[in-house]
Amino acid sequence: MPRATFFNLPEEKRKLILRVAMEEFAAHPFPRVSVNRIVKRAGIAKGSFYQYFENKKDLLLYVLQIIGEEKLSYLRPVLERAGREDFFTMLHKLYVAGIRFAQEHPLYIQIGRQLLASRNSPIYQEALARGMAIAQEIFERMIREAIRRGEVRDDLDVRLMAFLVASLNNLVVEYYTEHVASEYDERLLGVADQFIEFLRRGIGTNQQQRRRKRHEHH
Repeated sequence: MPRATFFNLPEEKRKLILRVAMEEFAAHPFPRVSVNRIVKRAGIAKGSFYQYFENKKDLLLYVLQIIGEEKLSYLRPVLERAGREDFFTMLHKLYVAGIRFAQEHPLYIQIGRQLLASRNSPIYQEALARGMAIAQEIFERMIREAIRRGEVRDDLDVRLMAFLVASLNNLVVEYYTEHVASEYDERLLGVADQFIEFLRRGIGTNQQQRRRKRHEHH
């Protein structure tokens, strides 16, 4: 997290530093990100940077936190429908909203691509772990509600299932960017729907399977 001195800056200055930092993280893989370029473009002294952030990793994790909070806020209208739509429909709608978010925030997606390019580095693992913790919590709530409604089998370890869904969700996106396309569009939805059907057949109840068959016949 940034130091208190960063939050004491005028809002305009904070926004400028963050915008410049995001553009730097979007333009370069993490090892090639330059604090010198950031401070020069933001118009601050290098010494001031280290009064605001411990290092560039600290800055990146804060940038990712901001992006994560914005995305969560964007997805909230879908998440608030939990209990009114079945688990697998909710997953599909989360992907639809996620694609829309990506299309509206190309800079954020480029930061994600650069991070993915450094996925063997400790910074990627740390960023992934933070995102996973949030995703697991969300999926755990969704799965518990789905079990209560009879959509997901009740003989499963909920925490394990939430971990697997969150992990597989990351792998679906990795697979898509490596083997299908670099742009997030309807093609991602096609891949995601195969993943959702895989889940439905694995953890869905017989009621879910019958509902799916009825849907296919209409």
